[in-house]
Amino acid sequence: MRKLAPLQQRRRQARRKAVSEARRVQALLGILLIGIALIAIGVGVWTRLRPLPEPPPPVPPETVKVYVPAVSPQGELTYEPRNLTVKASQNPYYDAFTYLLQHASGFPKGTRLLRVKREGNTLVLDFSKELVDDFKGGSDEEAGIINAIARTAGSFPEIERVRILVEDKPVESIGGHIDLTEPISVLRER
Repeated sequence: MRKLAPLQQRRRQARRKAVSEARRVQALLGILLIGIALIAIGVGVWTRLRPLPEPPPPVPPETVKVYVPAVSPQGELTYEPRNLTVKASQNPYYDAFTYLLQHASGFPKGTRLLRVKREGNTLVLDFSKELVDDFKGGSDEEAGIINAIARTAGSFPEIERVRILVEDKPVESIGGHIDLTEPISVLRER
């Protein structure tokens, strides 16, 4: 083997040292990038897995319209909108439907609203058994009750459907004409 001149030896050593230093820097950068990637993945997984905060409950309107069924002089069924102030109420849904029961003639005598609760965008109305047991009307009267409920529920922007229960049990129909096994859609005034 040939002996290298001292100057060439120093250059070769400097090159090896520079290459070694570059490899060490590359390794550190690789480890740093992997660490950043793992942190980013961890943060992404954490944000998807943690539960979302509950949205604040919707603020009910200060006044709602209660739609009371009425028969026009021509014999047509109409719905008379009546404004009801519910601003300071603990349960504006209960107040609105209690008012409807008190002022609508189509409900059987003695019918009471037992409970009202909101489940998401569905309003659950639980009536006393008189609603079904003492109902004497035909399909028009039953439609009048159902439409009055659907229109009044439409006064609450957060409500999309209404489920009707009797004595805390699902009901098939009030008078045998309209299927109530599924929630009914609200009706909104345009």
